[in-house]
Amino acid sequence: MAILVPMDDDDLTKVDASPTKEFFVDIITKDIQLDHAILDLIDNCVDGAKRIRPGDEANYSGLSVDIEVTDSHFVIADNCGGIPLEVARKYAFKFGRAKGFVRTSHSVGQFGVGMKRALFKMGHRFNVSSVDSQHKFRVEVDVAKWSADEFNWDFDIKGLTEGSFDVDQTGTRIEIDDLDASVAETFAQHAFVRSLRQDIRVAQQHPMRLGLNITLNGEAIIPTEWQLQQSDNIEPSYRRFEDDVGGEALLITRLYAGIGESSRAHAGWYVFCNGRCILEADQDPITGWDESDAGVEIPKYHGQFARFRGYAFLDSDDSSILPWNTTKTGLDLEADAYRRLRGRLIEATRPVINFLNNLDAEKDFEEADKILSQAVRKSSAVALETLTHRPTFVYTQPPRRRGPTLTKIAYRKPQAEADKLKEVFEAQSNRELGEEAFDYAYANLVEED
Repeated sequence: MAILVPMDDDDLTKVDASPTKEFFVDIITKDIQLDHAILDLIDNCVDGAKRIRPGDEANYSGLSVDIEVTDSHFVIADNCGGIPLEVARKYAFKFGRAKGFVRTSHSVGQFGVGMKRALFKMGHRFNVSSVDSQHKFRVEVDVAKWSADEFNWDFDIKGLTEGSFDVDQTGTRIEIDDLDASVAETFAQHAFVRSLRQDIRVAQQHPMRLGLNITLNGEAIIPTEWQLQQSDNIEPSYRRFEDDVGGEALLITRLYAGIGESSRAHAGWYVFCNGRCILEADQDPITGWDESDAGVEIPKYHGQFARFRGYAFLDSDDSSILPWNTTKTGLDLEADAYRRLRGRLIEATRPVINFLNNLDAEKDFEEADKILSQAVRKSSAVALETLTHRPTFVYTQPPRRRGPTLTKIAYRKPQAEADKLKEVFEAQSNRELGEEAFDYAYANLVEED
């Protein structure tokens, strides 16, 4: 029972240092954005899917998460196994991860504050109902009434029913009404809903690719593709690492690096922790740009590298060793796992940068000499899971034509004069005219000397 004992006013040797509920709630909700709070709730649904269908590449087909956002209420419902009664009683509603809690393998609900933070962030009244294989119950909380009792921090379980429930009956539903005024105003904005849809598409792309169906206001969210370009002359890199970083399980890291379609907005590193996308198209020093390691240097990102794509997947049964921050919006730069990752990202990036530099250098070449450009055009997008182990990004250059170095000459002249000169040289195009005129001038003004 989470009940604080009031201080004895007659004991002059004691100072009251107990927390107030308003202060505690304000602390856990202050620094998280509304969309990130919703993503935390989806993470809990994903953990439910992982509990009932464990495995690195489990099939989540048939499992779903449905989210409804309006200016009057918020609802998230799933069919991902429900909350076990013992977990609800001792852990799920506790502020922080309690001792004795058995983590879900490859969990993304790591820190023990996500659900509570979201509930208190959004509204003044919430209802959490759950059905698992053995129990059905609900937790209803009026935040104002709960806050009025400074000493009792518990929530009441209502409608507890024991039984044997089929898997298709199980799931969790969270309803929040009497929304905070600022939350209601935000939920009413179409721009917020569009942004939330994209945030979910990015953050939850891995479980969706494994079959989890997520809808927002009745519309399904389609995951993005993970692809790199490949051809006979271009091969992406793929490396796998196993590290013991002091946790209860190994840290498995998979790195893919190569090229994709030219897009400044989509270029960079994508970093995932236990399937949750932490960084999307990152072009900053945190993933090695404008940094160096062991003598390998990476330049600051600029448009020349718009084809760069890198994917880093970090997975562990023990989610506490993963290098993410508490809001899952960035990497923890002090984590051992990050320090190992940084050098590997730089090492994987460098060969792709070399290729893109050489590709950029071809822009002034004659078309027949644009060997790398031709290789890119002939390449096709392939899924990451089809790639085999290759320690570095490689590209082979067919031998270039032997001959003098060519340069480009361009100038503008009146159209009528150009047309008359075409007739003289019997040229069919301006380019042919330019070549004929150059050859004539060179033969008469240079070779005769």
